[in-house]
Amino acid sequence: MGESSPSIGDAIGDALYDWTDLGKGWEELKKNPEEFAEYVLSYLEQTGSAPINRDATKKVIVQAVQKSAKVLDKMIPSVESLKHLKATSHAVSGAVDDPFVVLRNAGIDIEPELEEFRQFLAEISGKKIEPRKPKYPETKKVISEEIPPEVLSIAKALEFSDFSEKAMEKAEKELLKMIDGLLDDEANAVEVFYAVKLLRLVQRGDIEGIKRFGD
Repeated sequence: MGESSPSIGDAIGDALYDWTDLGKGWEELKKNPEEFAEYVLSYLEQTGSAPINRDATKKVIVQAVQKSAKVLDKMIPSVESLKHLKATSHAVSGAVDDPFVVLRNAGIDIEPELEEFRQFLAEISGKKIEPRKPKYPETKKVISEEIPPEVLSIAKALEFSDFSEKAMEKAEKELLKMIDGLLDDEANAVEVFYAVKLLRLVQRGDIEGIKRFGD
């Protein structure tokens, strides 16, 4: 629209309600971004809160959907992958300091797509911004793929908290709860092993061991 306006968010929210009321989901939205854009435009025109260039606004909405799709499809590359689903759920839960760590540990690297989206937003706002340098070098192996992301995220959270007493106590409780939830199924043997390993490091106060966890 060429300007910041609360009506944009309201229009998108209303359009999404209409979209889902029709029984349409994310796959349909990806395939028909132009149709969704028409819903948004309809609400913007109804409010009349700001003049819009219809063609330009529709183009931006379509591009936003397409670029968002690149991020979301990478976060959950397969609905059959429990590892990816758990990592994505944990990353967006708000319970971790750095969701990128959780996602990367599950083999999900969305930073290039997010940077593309960031540049897109800068372009339509008329602001020039410098590309961000990758927070985690590609040459660095973040984690052995066998270690569950939920377990490694606890170890990383301890590092970020500088191994404070409160963080260590919280980590111990989370690990005990995690282990209890995994014990009923023998298929969780690997998860249980790493959870117990980290738990013992926490209980012993082995900071160096926790730092090396997953290397």
